Amino acid sequence: MTEEKEILTILSKSEYEDVLSHLKKNLGVPKTQKRLSLQSDNYDQEDIDTRIKITNGEVELIQKVGDWKNITTGKSRTEITVTLQKDAKDILNLYKVLQNLNKDTNVQNIVMQYESFLWKIDDHEIKLTHQYGKSNAFNCEVEVFNDSLSPENLAKKYNIPIHLPTQTQDFWRKWNKNVNILAEELTDTDLLKIINKYL
Repeated sequence: MTEEKEILTILSKSEYEDVLSHLKKNLGVPKTQKRLSLQSDNYDQEDIDTRIKITNGEVELIQKVGDWKNITTGKSRTEITVTLQKDAKDILNLYKVLQNLNKDTNVQNIVMQYESFLWKIDDHEIKLTHQYGKSNAFNCEVEVFNDSLSPENLAKKYNIPIHLPTQTQDFWRKWNKNVNILAEELTDTDLLKIINKYL
């Protein structure tokens, strides 16, 4: 179990390209990360975020505990991680279990796909992300591992524009419908194909 303290900023495509160029020039070649995130989000439970993540072929069940709004204020959340086997059918079945646990009128089941560039610098990390599915979106996370550091100050230091997401249910519902794929729009066969692409 770890604590994370971060800030998330939404970028335009041109801002994303400018930040990528600036960070490569100043921090060097980044690591790359391809990720699939299978989420079942209950918007009435803002302090719990549970998802299956496949990152560069590695599979984990992740639960973040702490108000989601913390990522706009640089406050910390706790993250619990369980390593899973690389079996597409088991991953699909576990995702169905998560969905069954979240039977509510205020739930979205979301299939999120990302390609990210990562720079780890001593006690902080910058993740610049292109998100895709139905359309393209761009963002940047600045995460610190030292309480004396401020994610906002580091964003300013690295010339990363700060456009905090609006922390409302409507904002994220619209974001998911426009950018991501909702699980109910996919057959099991479709979802298995997507899962296998990331294993």
